[in-house]
Amino acid sequence: MSSTYVRNQFDTWIRANSAEANIIDLTAMYSELEIMLADKLIGRNDPWLALQYIGSNEEAVALSANNATGKYRENGSVFVHIVARVSTTVYDDILVRTEAFRNLLRGQRINDILVESVTPPNFESGATLQFEGGYQSASVIVNYQRDLSL
Repeated sequence: MSSTYVRNQFDTWIRANSAEANIIDLTAMYSELEIMLADKLIGRNDPWLALQYIGSNEEAVALSANNATGKYRENGSVFVHIVARVSTTVYDDILVRTEAFRNLLRGQRINDILVESVTPPNFESGATLQFEGGYQSASVIVNYQRDLSL
């Protein structure tokens, strides 16, 4: 999981800059999708976006780094799942939303977090959220790095 700092900065920036109205952090545990959507006041037919934070590592980038001083670099990824109800136009709708999201993030610096790359959308099983009950999703992976000076 990404650091609390990265999670808070990314979440705040996305909510302030994205056209997506319904954003869910998947950290919360829900036994059923319908309960999660109801808890977030998202209607059954409303499109939504889910954020899944996957921290990779934090390593020293200064020779004298220890728990009290030095510089550390956090690397990680945010999996962004773009979700909509299944319809005859669901793939086109999701692709339009995904491209808008990718264009928003490409090359950005979110305070001291550098967005290193944003992948093209992936609809494949195992690469995105899987649902029962008539939802489709595509995922993009946002890779980042952040330097922390102690």
